Amino acid sequence: MNIVLMMLRAPRPSRQNDMRAVAKPRWIRKGYDGLTFFGHIITHTDEEAEAFNSRFGSFKNHEMIHLYQARDCHNSWLLFYLRYGWYWLLANRYRRRLRNAGYRLNPFEMEAYANMYDLHYLDDKPQGATGWRRYARMPLSERMKHI
Repeated sequence: MNIVLMMLRAPRPSRQNDMRAVAKPRWIRKGYDGLTFFGHIITHTDEEAEAFNSRFGSFKNHEMIHLYQARDCHNSWLLFYLRYGWYWLLANRYRRRLRNAGYRLNPFEMEAYANMYDLHYLDDKPQGATGWRRYARMPLSERMKHI
């Protein structure tokens, strides 16, 4: 599916209860299992996509937390990605001290990693996951202690 079509056809986060995984090997860097992109989970291979689609495990839970975070960002994928990019840019100044600092110190990723093994984390959050806000209020030096 075309990138622009994926973006334009993406329903609002609140209208999605699940995200379908699709294989797009050139879209995702090595070392990452999945990527949330406008209501889809992007994986390296068809086998990985099928694994995401057939069972609900910790990695799928991680990506689903991003769906609920987008709900908390005024129910908008665009606002979610704008904030994600902003936090990535702010944290990227720590890249000499921490590899992938923009990713690992991003409040959205910190909440998703902290709760990915709790498969019931999203059960009581229909309006969105808000744990990322606590991390966003922390200075970057404090976030370093939480990874």
